[in-house]
Amino acid sequence: MNILIPYDIKTTGMNNPYLFSLIRELVKMDSIKNVTVGYGWLYEDMDVDVIHLHWPELLVKSQLPDMSREDLLQKSNFEKVLDQLKKKKKTGTKIITTIHNEKPHTDSDGQFSQFYSEIYSLCDGFIHMGDESKKLTNLQFKNETAGKIDFVIGHGDYSIFPSNLDRDVCRSRLNIKNNQKVLLSFGAIRSEKELNMGIDSFKDANIDQSIYIMVGKLPFPYKSKVKHFTVRKKLYRNYLNENLRTVEKIISPEEVQIYLKAADVLFIPRFNTLNSGNVALGFTFGKVVIGPDYGVIGETLNKTGNPVFNPYNLKSVSEAIRSGFDSLESGLGEKNKIYAQKEMNWKTIAQKTVDAYQAIHI
Repeated sequence: MNILIPYDIKTTGMNNPYLFSLIRELVKMDSIKNVTVGYGWLYEDMDVDVIHLHWPELLVKSQLPDMSREDLLQKSNFEKVLDQLKKKKKTGTKIITTIHNEKPHTDSDGQFSQFYSEIYSLCDGFIHMGDESKKLTNLQFKNETAGKIDFVIGHGDYSIFPSNLDRDVCRSRLNIKNNQKVLLSFGAIRSEKELNMGIDSFKDANIDQSIYIMVGKLPFPYKSKVKHFTVRKKLYRNYLNENLRTVEKIISPEEVQIYLKAADVLFIPRFNTLNSGNVALGFTFGKVVIGPDYGVIGETLNKTGNPVFNPYNLKSVSEAIRSGFDSLESGLGEKNKIYAQKEMNWKTIAQKTVDAYQAIHI
């Protein structure tokens, strides 16, 4: 089979090497003749059996000189993608989408929500990372998904990241003592609500010798904007609190292990978020992971015995943090690592993906 994945791996980024890891295994499969990668190939006249979509909004943003500038979007940007997918379908090409998000992270005027609906209408099948994704997608897009085949294929691991340093070395580089307990939030914190939830719940948990480290992008980074200070007011009020640390920068693939191995518990400070690669990331590095009891995040954490919380209840979040540290004694982190090796390895993910391609291409 000839597969088209119309995304630029550099654009989706090595900061989240999901697509690279998938493609690296797909090309090894006997039934896969070719995997073509890149936005531009969607508009070329080529023999394609299956188009595998992931983030619909990126297909539109890829046409812009600056993908972060939604104000540059025009109706024609959406129409161009839809017209081309319709042309491909007329030649017999099948379309499958992996559901990463219920909705786009940013969608100020609803254009992308409508685009999701139109993309799903063109799909022949859907790949979900958990049963909760299937339930929520089929409920929200009832007409668009009716009568179409669903596949449940979990998120792959992050074994692509280097892992050659030991815990003591990683802690030394971050100036963390061996007796300190580290709660880590890794990746973007997108809103004031997420930021405050983490700060408040960590303080409420009141765990002796503990540190909360937020690594990655924080909301409204530019000090030239008044909103920077209003959104971060709680963070600034705790400026002198040595138990609260921020590392606000892009983390290179080589640095990932430093933060993960130095940590004890990985915290996902989300509200109603369908999926998070941090579950797989934490499991890969043998960490206890805590997150919201919602979507595939809650489904996976519940299934593996990791603490979950109600993000709208501060006591629930702080209790999950305490439970996460208590779980260290039971070896839950090591159990998570074994789960990742067995259930999240990319060879298994790729084989299930090929099975999905074959099922819709019959």
